[in-house]
Amino acid sequence: MNRSSILRTASFLSILIVLYGCKTIEQPGKETKIPEEPLPAYESIGFYIQAGDPDKALNEFEKAYSRNPEGKDTKNLYSSLLLTVGKVEEAESVIREVLENDPENTDALYNLAMLESIKGNREGEKEALENILKIDSKDTRALSSLGELYLTEKKYDKAEEAFNNSLEVDPSDVTARSGYGNLLLRKKKYDDAVKQFDKLVEEKPDYSFAYADRSRAKSGLNDADGALADLNKAVELDPEYYWNYIDRGKLLLFLGEREKALSDFSKAIEIDPGYFYAYIYRAGLNRDMGNREEAESDYNKVMELKSDYYFIYEPFAVLEYERGNYKRSAELWKLAMERWPEEPSYLLMRGISLIASGREKEGRELFKSQMGSLPRDSYFYDLARMFAEPGYDIFLFNKLEKENTVPLKMRVLFYAA
Repeated sequence: MNRSSILRTASFLSILIVLYGCKTIEQPGKETKIPEEPLPAYESIGFYIQAGDPDKALNEFEKAYSRNPEGKDTKNLYSSLLLTVGKVEEAESVIREVLENDPENTDALYNLAMLESIKGNREGEKEALENILKIDSKDTRALSSLGELYLTEKKYDKAEEAFNNSLEVDPSDVTARSGYGNLLLRKKKYDDAVKQFDKLVEEKPDYSFAYADRSRAKSGLNDADGALADLNKAVELDPEYYWNYIDRGKLLLFLGEREKALSDFSKAIEIDPGYFYAYIYRAGLNRDMGNREEAESDYNKVMELKSDYYFIYEPFAVLEYERGNYKRSAELWKLAMERWPEEPSYLLMRGISLIASGREKEGRELFKSQMGSLPRDSYFYDLARMFAEPGYDIFLFNKLEKENTVPLKMRVLFYAA
């Protein structure tokens, strides 16, 4: 779940629980002591949400719901809990029932917006939020959520208006403050973004995303130390959040702390071994550190998890060539060629890898068949022809003797060697 979804889910659950007199919900992740005595029905719902156990909250609610199923507020709370535990179809049935009898019920409309968001129906979500604002133009839930939608759509002026309108009504609105700060980040107004996240930290000192986002703003101001301090705090507050370790690992790489960066990428993998992103960074870092077997293992994992992530084709192909695994290197260069057919260096490296793997005939045939696609006045053409036609290397080296551009000359010699 992304951070805007977390914010909005917490927001709508908090509002609905408060309707029943429950205590303010603390940020998920805080340790909550199990009560020794059974709690009254609605208090127990709040307790289990506070403890990070929405399934038990739903079970407690269903007990209370069976005794008083007809109240609109009861049904709204029920549908919100169903959404939280992923029972989307059941939640939709309850939401539609409320709206059929009361089309202007803003709580039900907000739950409908959340439902459409879960279903990926952005237009349906936007319509529900706009309908709320037609009824109550100061509904901060709808304003901040609409701001998030506009931010996603890069409609920055509309997003700014929605966030500011929400903050005018409620300066403590976490979603609006966070969204406005991220809007300023996208506009590269880093000083202003830091100020917004400062306010968010002051308002919600235990909210990890405030520190993570402020670190990005500080990075934009070249305050690497300040950014690192904020990421350290974000990790402290939420030690199981995958992206905190990715962000801190990248920053540590920038600061030259390669071992610490490697540790962070490994921690991210420990948290979610089924997601490919951390493997990419760890593979590149392992390669740079000379850990070629570990790098190969990580690149293979990326190919297993997301084989169409084409950005790794080139570095993985280079690694395999360096390791002497020329056959695998040729396969990867072929993938790179298919993704970027206009890049002549991939053709050259694929052919060279084929020849190095012992498939000389196949490599030379590749150069013969593809040579005509290269500009005749380029060194790429000369190199392909050198591999395709024995003896052409004499012409190429004579041409290189007259070349005054040293980097270009060195690059051609690399391929020729």
